[in-house]
Amino acid sequence: MKNIYSFILGRSPKLSLAEIQSVLNSQNIDFQIIKITPKFLILETKEELDIESLNNTLGGIIKIGKVEFFIDKLDNLENLKNTFIEVIKENCNLDKKIKFGFSIYENNKSLERFIYKLSISIKKYFKTEKISSRIVTSKNNDLSAVIVAKEHLIELGFDVQILNSEGRFYFSRTLAIQDFERFNALDYDRPRVDSKSGMMPPKLAKMMLNLADDRGIILDPFCGSGTILLMAAEIGFQKIIGSDISEKAIEDSQENLKWYVERFNKKVDNYIFKSDVKRLIQEGIEKDSIDCVVSEGYLGQPLRGYEDFSFIKEQIIDLEDLYLSSFKVFKDLLKSGGCVIITLPIFMFNNRENHLEIIDEIKKIGFQQENLLENDHSLIYKREGQRVYREVFKFTKI
Repeated sequence: MKNIYSFILGRSPKLSLAEIQSVLNSQNIDFQIIKITPKFLILETKEELDIESLNNTLGGIIKIGKVEFFIDKLDNLENLKNTFIEVIKENCNLDKKIKFGFSIYENNKSLERFIYKLSISIKKYFKTEKISSRIVTSKNNDLSAVIVAKEHLIELGFDVQILNSEGRFYFSRTLAIQDFERFNALDYDRPRVDSKSGMMPPKLAKMMLNLADDRGIILDPFCGSGTILLMAAEIGFQKIIGSDISEKAIEDSQENLKWYVERFNKKVDNYIFKSDVKRLIQEGIEKDSIDCVVSEGYLGQPLRGYEDFSFIKEQIIDLEDLYLSSFKVFKDLLKSGGCVIITLPIFMFNNRENHLEIIDEIKKIGFQQENLLENDHSLIYKREGQRVYREVFKFTKI
């Protein structure tokens, strides 16, 4: 069997898929997608993946696993039990307690009952062989990354992902989980945050950065408190440049990057300075010097829910002017073939999406819009109850 891998996706599965494809393509890895659902991705590769490196790079996944085997019918409990026991024996130290659990990624009561019987059957076998074992369970159908980490199931046991693709059941052993402790540190331990200007999730920042074509010189011209700058340092951009019109934002970014360098013992080539985006060239950024612009621009004034549509419309008009002016500057700053990955706001009003109508004008400036997925020009990142969604775009300088 060729190498078959599973990826358990985060809250924005399409954006996670776009990120995975971008990273694998950048590494010249030949892959074929077997199945994609809102919860998981299964793909096949000719060569083995560097799971640790991939897990450290990606921002939009919860788990990465490798398929041990698959079956087309769940009708022979004894055979499946024996298969699992052989896999466990090959991968675990039988002199220590074996801990194992199953993560089911669908609502299927029949499947849940079958896997429960399988778990008990495996444990009974180990008991007869005088091998200590424990079934790790959760209130949910799947074991969270926190449970997998706490129970040391990757190093000392098994977390088995059960993934149903049109009647074929893939059994994938979890090999890596998202480093939730590091993400929490980057989100909550940094000294400076600014909830008034909007707080970009580090995972989203990492996903956007992984859509870039180059790990050279990156510019965030709306750097805020520096989330994108921190995540660019995380995945190894050569040089990081940040600017913002707000003095407080610059101080926040500088302080957070200083904290990052000290906390994680990393050297970061960076330059952070105050500037209106329209004056970046006058402030000393050379033309044709930037490999990519990755940014969450200004999303407008915070909405409280009682604004009328005229207020929304006024916000949209102002932001359209800001972004078109910004893209004219980006065109001068970017190297040929350089890209812009940016979030633009979608304003929700009466359950309707209101977008900035500037895509055609951006193209006229000298950019080509890139598909993030085969049939998606843009992807939306949102959370329940938000009044402003983020729409992720990628443009390439022609």
